[in-house]
Amino acid sequence: MFNYILRRLLVSIPILIGITVIVFFIASQMPGDAVLAMISTDTPQAEDLVKLRRGQLGLDLPIYEQYGRWVGQLLHGNLGFSFQSGESVISVIAARLPATLELMGVALIIAIILGVFLGVVSALKQYSWLDYSFTFFGFAGISIPDFFLGMVLVYVFSIELGLLPSSGISTAGNAFSLSDNLRHLILPAFALGLARTASFMRYTRASVLEVMNNDYVRTARAKGLGERLVTTRHILRNALIPVVTVIGITLPTLFGGAVIIEVIFQWAGIGLMFINAVTGRDSPVIMGYVLLSAVIVLASNLITDIMYSVLDPRIRYD
Repeated sequence: MFNYILRRLLVSIPILIGITVIVFFIASQMPGDAVLAMISTDTPQAEDLVKLRRGQLGLDLPIYEQYGRWVGQLLHGNLGFSFQSGESVISVIAARLPATLELMGVALIIAIILGVFLGVVSALKQYSWLDYSFTFFGFAGISIPDFFLGMVLVYVFSIELGLLPSSGISTAGNAFSLSDNLRHLILPAFALGLARTASFMRYTRASVLEVMNNDYVRTARAKGLGERLVTTRHILRNALIPVVTVIGITLPTLFGGAVIIEVIFQWAGIGLMFINAVTGRDSPVIMGYVLLSAVIVLASNLITDIMYSVLDPRIRYD
């Protein structure tokens, strides 16, 4: 297992390099730059100020030299400094990352618990009214975009019913408290998690139905094992293997979906940071976000492969 993980990590290095090259080039081709976003061209001596600031930030250098400087900083454990605030990109991301991890973690827990539970019930009650109801919910959840579901939740629970806050991490002007933070978390977490719930439910249902027809399940019932034991030990454990794949694939999409949800709910995570960096042409922050996203994608794929061997002892990596 150790050798397999080491090989995967070594293979990930050229992939990360390729991603950074492509994104750095695309970011350099965006109209305008960080200096024009900061300095109004209507001010006196604006042209001289723009040239001076571009020279200070290194934006007047060829693109390959700019990329080389960024890689040099990366090799020294530094992602550069924000053009807008002058702060270290690492400190900017570190300040925003806990909020995004909180949102993603709660949304993923909601999706896994609801999706797996509803999928198992739907499979065990095949062709019943519950099955048809959950199937309708699944297709509706897959079809509805995150941003639309978020706006619906805001309209119903914030505007119409006034039960939950519509934006922010905590109430402005009040001291931070866990209960207040959780009230602000409910709507964005459900908006992000419900669409994934539908996907998990559909995959769980299909996987459980496939496993239920296997010989070892019929043998377990013939031996007199209780239905609950057959379901948990023989059906559910084997049915979760393809579901783990879906969860592993979902982690990067959940990370990307958090960008939209954070903008709608003004959740101060790295998704909102990324949108502000794009509008401000803040290349170091953009590159830091992209590098973090790429690492999450590669790590989620590796964790998924490891979970295969945990769920199925027949799978071994050399």
